[in-house]
Amino acid sequence: KISSEVHFASPWFRTAKKRNYFLMYRLSIYDTQFSEEAAVLKHYGLDNLNPDYWEEEDNRKSLRYSISDFSNNITPGDERSCDDADPLGLKQNVFGDTPYADLLRGADFLRYTLDQKSEALRNLVQDNFDRFVSAKNTIDTVYGEMKAKSLNPESGYGVNVLDNAISDACDRAEQVFGPVLANRSKADKIRSTLSVLEKYKYFFNLPSSLMESMKQQKYDMVIRDYKKGKVVLDSTMGTEGTDTNGAASEREYDETALSAQYRKVFDKVWLEVDKIMEEMKDQLFKQLTEPWRSMEEQEKTINILLELETVEDPVWHYLDSQYKFIIDLLKESYQEQLDKIQALKKSFPENYSNNKEMAIRLKKSIRSVNLRDFDSLIAGKEMDVQMWKAILEIVKSLSDLLLRCLPDFWKLSKSFMDGKFQKSPTVLSANKRRRQGMDLRKVDQCEKMASGVIELYASFLSELFSLSPSDEPSTPVTPISPITTYKKPSFVPSHSDSVTTCYFLTKVLKEMNECVNDINSINMASDASGTLSTLMDQTRWCFIEVICETWNADAKNFFYLEDWSLDQDNREITNFLRNFHIFHKYNSRSAYKIASLNYVSDKEDNKSKIPENYFYKIKEAFLNSIYAYLEGLVHLVFTDYTPLETVIEKEPTDIIHKTRIDPSQMDSRILLTISNFSNLKQLMIPRIVSQFETAYKCSMVEDIESLNTVVDQLDGILFEDYIKRKSANVRDIITNGILSGEIDWSNISKPTEVHSFVYEALLSLVLVHAQISDIAKPLINRALTVLLESMAHDCLEAFSKVEKFSLGGMCQATLEIEFMNQTLAQYVSPQAQETLQLIYTTIEQLYDTSSGNGRLDSELSSVKQFLIESRKNTSLQFMCFKKPK
Repeated sequence: KISSEVHFASPWFRTAKKRNYFLMYRLSIYDTQFSEEAAVLKHYGLDNLNPDYWEEEDNRKSLRYSISDFSNNITPGDERSCDDADPLGLKQNVFGDTPYADLLRGADFLRYTLDQKSEALRNLVQDNFDRFVSAKNTIDTVYGEMKAKSLNPESGYGVNVLDNAISDACDRAEQVFGPVLANRSKADKIRSTLSVLEKYKYFFNLPSSLMESMKQQKYDMVIRDYKKGKVVLDSTMGTEGTDTNGAASEREYDETALSAQYRKVFDKVWLEVDKIMEEMKDQLFKQLTEPWRSMEEQEKTINILLELETVEDPVWHYLDSQYKFIIDLLKESYQEQLDKIQALKKSFPENYSNNKEMAIRLKKSIRSVNLRDFDSLIAGKEMDVQMWKAILEIVKSLSDLLLRCLPDFWKLSKSFMDGKFQKSPTVLSANKRRRQGMDLRKVDQCEKMASGVIELYASFLSELFSLSPSDEPSTPVTPISPITTYKKPSFVPSHSDSVTTCYFLTKVLKEMNECVNDINSINMASDASGTLSTLMDQTRWCFIEVICETWNADAKNFFYLEDWSLDQDNREITNFLRNFHIFHKYNSRSAYKIASLNYVSDKEDNKSKIPENYFYKIKEAFLNSIYAYLEGLVHLVFTDYTPLETVIEKEPTDIIHKTRIDPSQMDSRILLTISNFSNLKQLMIPRIVSQFETAYKCSMVEDIESLNTVVDQLDGILFEDYIKRKSANVRDIITNGILSGEIDWSNISKPTEVHSFVYEALLSLVLVHAQISDIAKPLINRALTVLLESMAHDCLEAFSKVEKFSLGGMCQATLEIEFMNQTLAQYVSPQAQETLQLIYTTIEQLYDTSSGNGRLDSELSSVKQFLIESRKNTSLQFMCFKKPK
């Protein structure tokens, strides 16, 4: 042992050892240097470290892996784990192209670095050489002792006893500390679980928070919490625990391990979340079928469902359900209102109305129009009013439903077709829709559904108004068109007057027009607009026909409204004219409103354009109603008056304040009717025709002439009848007075007075004057002038039948003719004057000159004196004939 220690500790040994280790170090340096040189040659694809020329990078890519392989963390062979630091000290790593000049500088740097490392390694060996030697000696000593004591594997190298003791200690420790460690392990697991629960408290409370938000209908909060929970789940259960270089941090590794440990728990919680979200989807889809919700609320619901990426398209689900709802709602509303109309029709008596009852209805309607009291018109309990109100209500109900539902439906459809509800809310072209997978069939279906709603609306109104293609004539109706039998549509109450009909038809068409304008303003498909245009055209023409027919029908029966009450402003005409003017003006204006109603544009110039077919139809009704009215005036004169309604007679009052004539007297009816004709010709007809010309921008000169001709003819018929009866009375008086034989014209000695028949004839004219003055004062001159002409003619005929006149007889006849002439001087027309001259000539021709020709001058002088006295004595009686000063 001592010699061995001396041997190992001898200087020679130490020197040899040192030399040996140094050699080993130098060899390791050379090996390292050689391996590094080989790596450099391989990396740059070189044959030696001193190449004669430089190769481009593209030529060398085949000799080594590309840079992209490194960027993708893919390297060939064992080089995946090599150090990528640049040994030349030029860059952070070796993955990149380097200029040749930089490589030269890198080579110098490499040589310097190798020298520094070699020197450092040499110093390390020298400083720790004694430790290396001591460690070697100790190892050798231990190994020698082990061999000396037979410490072999069979004996356990002498540690069996220790090994047994340690095993016993481990068993006892396991018995004592096993439960403690187990409890500690459980406590650690519980602590770990609690920490996880605390850390992911939001996630585990997510189902309850989602349910609470759903109950409060805070769907935005549900979406927010759901997305937040999904992020937590993905970050905990996913595989994002690696960095960009493929290395996992310690913390990320722990989280990944944790997610695996609690995967079942997290999965169970998320399964409950998914179940809740499915319930919410079902609830939201159900809301889309609830039509009472606002459009804004439904759009919000749709957007929420789109965020949830449902399998079924929520937009299409809403549109489809909304379309069915609108269709059902229109059908239900129409049928409900139609049932009311049918019930009203059944409640009407079969013979509900006759001409007089219709006239009473018309009179009441005209009174309401005159007072502009339309509230009383529509507040009436008459059956026709109830019927019209039901018709107006059904149109208003359908129009309101259409305006309430269709614009929102089309707005959402348009948004759907424009791609507003895609993930990108920008407006998309047709090609983009195809690329993004939009179902163009659904786009077409949206347009068809919107058009279907309008077509249903149009079909209901067409059915209600009994419309057909024939209700829109393709050619204008001219005055010479053949007369066709008109059949009143079923929707028009058979007992409704024209004024009430006009009022409600304009109301109905106004309601439809407003609805159509509002629908057209949302710019729907052209076919939908065409459907509405056709509906309006057919409805307008149907209404025009109804108005014109009822207008003419009421004009024919308008004479029933004549109660012979005097106009307050002009007591020489009846209220009958004023009522007709109100009636005619209102119907004409209503027809104009319907004919000129513009349902496409609000431009003013379009409103004044009336289609020709409408113009001819309205003009025909306009003229026919006037002609019918004129015929009714004549009918009133020659028909005994029967009051339309029971008249409460008032006590007699002063004639100045009288309000009506005695309609039982034909003369009174004739005179007042003639006065009405005069007013019609001078004022009313020109006024209403002028209004028509202004409204329709037409000329009616020929029509006015025709009307005036008819008025003159009818006026002449009535006036002739009146004069005929009055002149017959005068003729009888004159004829009897002259030819009765009581006066012997051939034996009268001289005149003593005017004969009584002259007074009687003139007094009959006084009565005529009084009658006309009381009823139609402007007719006095006309009537007395004609009566004087007739009376003069009667005198001429009577005196022509006398055989001869004595001097006294001639003077007597002259006295009486001159008395009549001077009494009625202001009514003497040229024709009457001519007849009077013929009378004088006739008397002179029949004068018997043998009866006293010498006394002619004295007799004529006495006639003149008698004439003056007679005129003076009768001045009071015949004062009415005196010309006013």
